[in-house]
Amino acid sequence: MKKLSIFILVFLFLLYNTSFASSKSQEINNKNNIYYNNKVVVLTYHHISPKPFSFITIKPQRFEEDIKTLINSGFNFISIKQLTDAMQGKYTLPPNAVAITFDDGLESFYVYAYPILKKYNVPALNSIITSRTENYKSFNSNVRPLNMKQIKEMYESGLVDIASHSHNSHELVYINSKLKQGGKLAFRIYDKNTKKLETEDEYIKRVSSDLNKSREIIYKYTGKYPDILCFPFGHYGSRVLKVAKSCGFKYFITSQYGFNKYSSKSVIINRIRAGDYNLSSQKLKENIIKCANPKNKSSKKNT
Repeated sequence: MKKLSIFILVFLFLLYNTSFASSKSQEINNKNNIYYNNKVVVLTYHHISPKPFSFITIKPQRFEEDIKTLINSGFNFISIKQLTDAMQGKYTLPPNAVAITFDDGLESFYVYAYPILKKYNVPALNSIITSRTENYKSFNSNVRPLNMKQIKEMYESGLVDIASHSHNSHELVYINSKLKQGGKLAFRIYDKNTKKLETEDEYIKRVSSDLNKSREIIYKYTGKYPDILCFPFGHYGSRVLKVAKSCGFKYFITSQYGFNKYSSKSVIINRIRAGDYNLSSQKLKENIIKCANPKNKSSKKNT
């Protein structure tokens, strides 16, 4: 009976170690996989919360699982500065490069995402709406914006960069007499009461004022003027690009689906969705690989 017990223990020990070795071997093999070179896939997140809030809200555990899955599969996280340098041919990309962006500047980023980023030493960019961060106390706790102290701490860590998501233009407005709506930053405003469309000069003055205000506030938080603008709702065109460049912005984050190529000289940053509640970490990995290796050149929108 004693011999049988010893045999069972030895068997279980060998089984465990074989399984463990197989698991580690698979992890090493995953890390050696190269899915793509000279490209960066940028991920879009918004809100993190333990409780359901919207379809673009995920739990902290899901976000950490995303990070772990990608690291263990051989992906390499780079900063947004490394991304823009690579697009200009000034930074050599590692294989399987990915970058993380968060939109809206919500406090949940500081509470839930930032500790995970520090744990795995992963950089990220957060695009903030400065009129909201300046008045964070007036917001509901579920969607409270970041405050100056939190932004300053994260920026000084070297892991988190800050971009503009406008000062007070993250809203939809009427843009024509048919009352079609569009992003306030990208379109001239139609006043349904006076039935007048904002003039070109009025538009330029309004948008310039908004973007300059945003840059000044971010400078107050970080000591650096941002050179990246994330378009609210992904709405943009030649008009807003021209105005934003005149304000000092150099790169522009969109909701347009696609990868970003080394030495493309582009100023437009494409992304894919990562923060949808019904998306798994494994599916995100598959989506990244698919995005970086399109079978055809037909464009898609990341709406």
